Amino acid sequence: MTSTMRAPVTSVTTRAPAGRHGVRPPRLVAHRGAPRVRRENTLPAVAVAEALGAETIEVDVRRTADGVAVLLHDETLGRMWGDGRRVCDVDWCDVARLGNGLDRIPRLDAVLERLDGCRSTLLVDVVDPADAVVAARTVAGHRGTTGVAWRGTPAAMAAVRAELPDADVWLRWESLVPPTAADLEALAPSTLDLDVVFLTPRTIEAAHALGLRVAVRVVDDAEPALWAARLGVDSITTNDVATVRAALAEAERDGWPDREREPTETEVASRAQALAHRIAHEVIAFTREHPVGEVATKGHPADLVTDVDRLVEQLVRSRVRTVFPTHGVTGEEYGDAPGDRHRWYLDPVDGTTNLVNGVPWTSMSLCLTRSGRPVVGVVADPWRGEVLEARRGHGATLRDRTLHLDDVPRALAGAVVGTEFDGHRPWPGFVRFLDALADRSCTVRVQGSGTLTIAQVAAGRGIGGCVPAFDPVDHGAAVLLVHEAGGVVLTRGGPVDGFPPVGEPFLVAHPGAADALHDVWTAALAG
Repeated sequence: MTSTMRAPVTSVTTRAPAGRHGVRPPRLVAHRGAPRVRRENTLPAVAVAEALGAETIEVDVRRTADGVAVLLHDETLGRMWGDGRRVCDVDWCDVARLGNGLDRIPRLDAVLERLDGCRSTLLVDVVDPADAVVAARTVAGHRGTTGVAWRGTPAAMAAVRAELPDADVWLRWESLVPPTAADLEALAPSTLDLDVVFLTPRTIEAAHALGLRVAVRVVDDAEPALWAARLGVDSITTNDVATVRAALAEAERDGWPDREREPTETEVASRAQALAHRIAHEVIAFTREHPVGEVATKGHPADLVTDVDRLVEQLVRSRVRTVFPTHGVTGEEYGDAPGDRHRWYLDPVDGTTNLVNGVPWTSMSLCLTRSGRPVVGVVADPWRGEVLEARRGHGATLRDRTLHLDDVPRALAGAVVGTEFDGHRPWPGFVRFLDALADRSCTVRVQGSGTLTIAQVAAGRGIGGCVPAFDPVDHGAAVLLVHEAGGVVLTRGGPVDGFPPVGEPFLVAHPGAADALHDVWTAALAG
């Protein structure tokens, strides 16, 4: 009988003694075997991971049409094996024919046999409860000593627990809020399993206080791996066991030294600008290609959030954490993650109502600040395929074109001014603002994305724009764009350098029309 009790797995994954600087090297979990060496979730990938010394090897399990547990991450056979069918609709005999040589889809029982007597334990990841039942019965029926732990969706873990009451379950945690004892009651997990974007000192402290180990995934680079180790994680899931192991070993050998010096603002800004550029283009592709699935409400029925919002935010947080693990992040959907003097502000989808209703006018906003001052900002427009970028003191660009607003006087007549509602309602003075501009033959547009309303002014599209309350999550990048393009950012009291006060209405304008537009706007607010 394969061991599914917590005790054997716990003994294998107990952390090493702390070094002289109090850091315990975390155990390494090989993600899908060794996908950078051999095809993921295959016997060769498992063998390489075991040879590299991974303490645990994580594999994904699905079921075939005739109830065989096999290693496969996706619901279909398309991405890895060139067959668009769902694996649950295909019998094992047909699945076994896919691939070449040893690079084939293996059965779960074959992997259990391969690891029998080895140092490495197995971590089985399952999403669907029906798959979980088949996998759990396969493990229960295997006669051997391979240690097995489980992770996956709550429903899948409940199915595992029903089949194997003593199973070692890892609780997947997708929140920056630490767990409580009540969160553990249903599954009684041994380990809190976190994506790296949700890893914080407070969560580690809370988990350890509850008697949980902490596992973080997926970390492939040295810097975030060392950061996670210093925070006190118990295991790191990685696609690159060799690189992460070498980085941890070097740090342990050298006594876990602190960084020799803090990077300068110029160094951080240069790296951040390159990172933000890459992220923006990745988000454009993701948003265009990913259909909207789940739609829910937050504060009120018009305040929508979708799976795209959450997935994009997780993607961006992961990219930032990989390059700048010590930076703080504040996002629209998941809130604040602590950090050093640097903080990123992120709105993954500004204009969610447009996205849900098929209106191609949304944007992603990402802005890095240092001690509260904006440093780098990007606004990505998925539907135009545009990325507007700015770096403090280095100007703003759009598709390699420098954005520059001259100070030649501009008339309001015939011009366009953008604004946005306060949520889904007009802001106080909205009608007066429309009437006053109409009297001056100036047209107002309400497009549904405050980020784009402000950013388009930096691009010379419209003479100005205003929103009812500044929030760095929504408007930080766009405000930096306007500043760096030579535009004017104003509150009711006049021009501001940097960000307006949080929660205050603000206006951005072409320099040649700023005074006239400010007069109309402030009069409408005061009306």
